[in-house]
Amino acid sequence: MDRTIHEMIPCPKCNGTRLRKESRAVIVGGCNLGKISAMTIKDGKKFFKNLKLSATDTKIAAQILKEINNRLGFLVDVGLEYLTLDRSATTLSGGEAQRIRLATQIGSKLMGVLYILENLQ
Repeated sequence: MDRTIHEMIPCPKCNGTRLRKESRAVIVGGCNLGKISAMTIKDGKKFFKNLKLSATDTKIAAQILKEINNRLGFLVDVGLEYLTLDRSATTLSGGEAQRIRLATQIGSKLMGVLYILENLQ
């Protein structure tokens, strides 16, 4: 049986950030999007919680920052604070992918839903 081993080689143009040139040029709180996306979920949550913006920028970004903080909070709540924001979905374990789906469901604000979780430790 012939098995091919795939090696991930970072793109030389973006240094593996998977972000376009325009996206890499965006600076938020002194960090470009590549640096922000390389943070762990825990560090990203802290970064956005402590982000200092001008009054005008705060007004413009209020809704998106609220959503970012909520989503990062859901991921922390399901125990994924150690993952980096730029982590490829194909590298997640089955349990990590399942917890991301759970965080998505929690964040969707469905009413009248019962979750039965089994922890087989």
